[in-house]
Amino acid sequence: MKEIQIDFVVTWLDSTDPEWQKSYAEYSPKMKGDKSQARFRNLDIFRYWFRSVEKYAPWVHKIYLITNGKFPDWINKDNTKLVLVEHKDYMPKDCLPTFNSCAIELHMHKIKGLSEHFVYFNDDMFLNAHISPDYYFRNRLPCDTNKETCFNVPIYTPEDRFGTWMSVLADIGLINRHFNRWKTVLQSPKKWFGLHLGFKGLIMSCLLSKQRLFVGFTNYHLEQPYLRSVFNEVWEEEPDFMNSSCSRFREDITANPYVFRYWQLAKNEFYPMKREGRFFFLIKEDCLKEIKKAMDCSSYKTICLNDSPLCSNEDYILINAGLKELFETKFPQKSSFEI
Repeated sequence: MKEIQIDFVVTWLDSTDPEWQKSYAEYSPKMKGDKSQARFRNLDIFRYWFRSVEKYAPWVHKIYLITNGKFPDWINKDNTKLVLVEHKDYMPKDCLPTFNSCAIELHMHKIKGLSEHFVYFNDDMFLNAHISPDYYFRNRLPCDTNKETCFNVPIYTPEDRFGTWMSVLADIGLINRHFNRWKTVLQSPKKWFGLHLGFKGLIMSCLLSKQRLFVGFTNYHLEQPYLRSVFNEVWEEEPDFMNSSCSRFREDITANPYVFRYWQLAKNEFYPMKREGRFFFLIKEDCLKEIKKAMDCSSYKTICLNDSPLCSNEDYILINAGLKELFETKFPQKSSFEI
């Protein structure tokens, strides 16, 4: 089989940029939506994302770095693998400026030159050990775990509101408009009753049995392989809902990028694989020891260090300094993506 080209896409924001702050101050009083600081805070460790990619995935075809137009001062714009993308390059003008990460992500398929096979990263998702292309794609299909759950019950907190819960329910609702779960299972039963689901996953598949509706999937806030054609298909089928999801600030009941993952699963356009070797951590007070332990463990292929409104500004500043020390120790050499 001919080797496929796999691109990486990563989003980044410099929330200390005076121009961005001016724009935010202009629009935030006028608009509804989530405006918590954690949606925009930037851990100062993004250069290590590039170092980890160069060290552990040198086979990547292109890296598309998406920003609002302000790029890191240290970025090497002449690197032939790097493609710098501004929101205005691929998003409709009436969406801009946007402070909604979901809107930025929902339009990614419109990026000029992007390969059919790509992996999407947030800037807090790092490679931690050597990875081969078949970690993300096999038989030209994105590797994923279609582990189902009926426990995606919304939770509300004053700090984080509904988080992504309501969006996840909206995504599932959209999927159920277009797919019959039992027909999907019958098309490829080995994918829905395979050992990759684990014992609990198999039990859930049996409990759901001939259920016509999808009720939910286990979600992983980690990098995600996608087919560009699936983005196009979802937009063609649901243009109104997708457009309404691209509000200037993130709102509770909108689509988010999980909808494309769910669509891939519902169409059986995925290669079944158990989700192993990945570490997710919600940064908080006294978390550095556990993060260091994970970074020192080569069995963890990727690591996500996710910020949230539950982390105070004081803790955030201390954690940021500690993380820079950890990453500098692990990745001391500049990458070719840095000047």
